Amino acid sequence: MRTSDWARALRVVLGLIAILAAVVVLSFPGLAVFTLLLILAFALIFLGVARIVHSVAAKSWSRGHRILHAVGGVLALVLGGVVLMFPALGASTLVFLLAFGLLCYGIVSLVIGGALKLLSKWTRALLVIVGVLSIVFSLIVFILPAFGLLTLVIWLSVSFLLNGIESVISGIE
Repeated sequence: MRTSDWARALRVVLGLIAILAAVVVLSFPGLAVFTLLLILAFALIFLGVARIVHSVAAKSWSRGHRILHAVGGVLALVLGGVVLMFPALGASTLVFLLAFGLLCYGIVSLVIGGALKLLSKWTRALLVIVGVLSIVFSLIVFILPAFGLLTLVIWLSVSFLLNGIESVISGIE
């Protein structure tokens, strides 16, 4: 079964965006780290506010559920504030979160590349390679956190680049 033209075009466009992201991250690693920290902090703050508002508005919930929801919201607000006030702590947390995300993505790529027989051999091989490299890169960060942010920025860039290339090739085939 052939993928629709719009889905293939979307893969190419998103692949090109991933390649562009890789170039930007490699060119401006400090900006990339700062941007990710800001996104993490504000996401936590917005989610915290949303939980608190929801805990007040969810009148049909039990009191215990509403309190639990509010406590989760307060914790998210505090964590977001901590990331904004202490960026080094936020950066360490970010390193591990991104490494975990890269590990998950690598496992999924490896499984899809190994199992989805509908894809061409070239695409499957590329998915397996990308999956293995993503897993290796994430494990390096977990095992040797001293490599820290710079290593993760480089690996993240390489991962964006390889995943972008794979996406473009998959969209063209």
